[in-house]
Amino acid sequence: MTIDPRDTLTRAPTAPPPSQRVDKASHLPAYVQLAQTVRQSIADESYPSGSRLPSESALAKSFGVSVMTARQAVSVLAEEGLVERVQGSGTFVRRVQMARSHFTLEALYEVLARPEELEVKILKAGVEEPGHAVIEQLRVQPGTPTIVVERLLLHRGRPFVFQVAISRFDPRSPIVETMLDSAVLTGLLSDQGRSSFKKGELQLLPTALDAREANLLGEPPGAIVFRLEHLFFDFSDRPAAFGWLLISPRRMPLISRVGVWDE
Repeated sequence: MTIDPRDTLTRAPTAPPPSQRVDKASHLPAYVQLAQTVRQSIADESYPSGSRLPSESALAKSFGVSVMTARQAVSVLAEEGLVERVQGSGTFVRRVQMARSHFTLEALYEVLARPEELEVKILKAGVEEPGHAVIEQLRVQPGTPTIVVERLLLHRGRPFVFQVAISRFDPRSPIVETMLDSAVLTGLLSDQGRSSFKKGELQLLPTALDAREANLLGEPPGAIVFRLEHLFFDFSDRPAAFGWLLISPRRMPLISRVGVWDE
């Protein structure tokens, strides 16, 4: 959430809070009282989102404290994520930036990180000629043999993920062994297990389950699920494996948080 000073230098507080002194008799340290006051000024938009705070010396003079105390108070607000110091420009109130929010696969990762709760069933493993989508993704010629693996991943005995994985067929390549490994999902999508890939691309799409997929996942036919497509590259930067995972949004919710959260 980096603040661009070019967007904020002209945005002064609409109504700066009145001068006030900290209570020297209070059991709360002066910097804590000052931080509370500035925090409240941010909350009531005396210092609106994106505006620049007074300098530490100006805060110190306004509240009758030392510059060091003012610096401590601003540091507290910065640690809380309410303000951000910009070198050479000042300290600015952070803005909630929806455009920079992102969604993670944390729910999927948490399941894959507990292999003792998982069961993987190999539904299909064989060599096939590639279809149009595979030819396009793996950049192979029609008729090139590819290895196709279908898996059903169960979590605590319940169907969780249906995966289709397709790679170039080369018996000398370690990728073939990776594809057949029953722990391949853990290896590719978490920090455990093995992987013979250098990098990958993920794309999340909505899709409707056909009758077979619905039966495997215990969902009604036509149910809308996430289709997490994955394209992995070998260490020569050549597309090496393509496929997808089908998973219910109920079992892999996508949640993104924006703004300042007190964890």
